Amino acid sequence: MRYSTLKFVLILSVTVFFASCHMGRSNYMSDEQRRQLETTYDSLQNAYKTLVAEYETSPDSLPADLQYLYAQMQQMHGQMETNHRQMMSGNMEGHMQGDGMMGGGMRMSMQRQGHMTGEWYQQMMGMHEQMAAMHREMGQQPMAEMHRQLSGRFEQMMGMIPGIDEPSGVSSSEEIDPSALKNGKTLYAQNCASCHGSDAGGIAGTFPPLVNSKWVTTDKFVPIRILLHGLNGEIKVNGQTYQGVMPSFKARLSASEIAAILNYLRSQSGGDLPEINRDDVSRVAKTYSKRNRPWNASELQPQSNE
Repeated sequence: MRYSTLKFVLILSVTVFFASCHMGRSNYMSDEQRRQLETTYDSLQNAYKTLVAEYETSPDSLPADLQYLYAQMQQMHGQMETNHRQMMSGNMEGHMQGDGMMGGGMRMSMQRQGHMTGEWYQQMMGMHEQMAAMHREMGQQPMAEMHRQLSGRFEQMMGMIPGIDEPSGVSSSEEIDPSALKNGKTLYAQNCASCHGSDAGGIAGTFPPLVNSKWVTTDKFVPIRILLHGLNGEIKVNGQTYQGVMPSFKARLSASEIAAILNYLRSQSGGDLPEINRDDVSRVAKTYSKRNRPWNASELQPQSNE
């Protein structure tokens, strides 16, 4: 082979390699998307610090329910921040690896983290909206407005996460300790008690009770659908009307964990209710694999043949 021919082949090979790398580029966020999200997040953090400072001026004057929610809000904010930072740092690591080096597996992992973070944003939206409503009822409009603005910023950030409107499958992760999967009480405390109370009795007029709620004790596929995709709008529980948003948990919880939480709540409600297993959750997740929005009450009619 002539030198000129060999040189041409080498140049062509390098060109094809870099072209294929470029085609395989799988950065989860662009630089501009990262900048916009971080700018909005910094603004949210400043607003949150101002809100906390207002609460700290007279914490003992708050009603007991509001004191409880304030403590839970702080805890949830810390968990949300951890997930946000994991999403942003994971995207940067993938970006730094360069075109074609990242691979579909890492991109899928980052998409999963994005959905997890989006669920936390959605949960914070619901918390701030409910606390805003409580302050409005107390005639504390400035505090209500601060909560409302924070809820709006979380909603804005949700819209900035790439692929957040695309359906995602139920988490495939499991606890390292298999016994933890059976401890629905612990899983409930970790994931649900912030809003629904340590005893699942809810917070009057704000977050509904889960024990002895028809949304938990009805056909088992109904509560599975709620935990997988969330619930939005007006619902009635034990004769009382509630209005709000419950986030999806399918990116944060595995099928086994969802089953364990629901079995715990159903066992606390009394009655001989059929047990929910991992396969039930996986089957419902597969049936509604293309769903990317919360349910509303009118959609949640029992469907025993799912």
